Amino acid sequence: MTISRTVKLNKKGQLVIPQEIRTEMGLVPDENLVIFTRGQETVILTPEKYASYTCGLMKGTWASTKKEVENYINEERGTWK
Repeated sequence: MTISRTVKLNKKGQLVIPQEIRTEMGLVPDENLVIFTRGQETVILTPEKYASYTCGLMKGTWASTKKEVENYINEERGTWK
C-alpha cells in the first residue's frame, strides 16, 4: 500500500508524520527512526527495516569465504605490530 501526504517542515527542521502513515508503519511515540537520502529521495525506516535493507550490501568486499575473511583479518592484525 502506498500512502502519500504533504507535510510541512517547521522552523526547527521538524515534521509530523501523518497518523495514517504512522499506523501503517506501526510507529509508536518515542520510537527511533533511521533517515537517509537515496539520490534525491529521503527515506525513513525503523532500525529493523534499515538493518534488513542494508544486510549483505558489503558481502564479498574483503573475501568470498569465511576462511578468506579470517585470513584477511589475520593479515591486517599482523600489520599492527
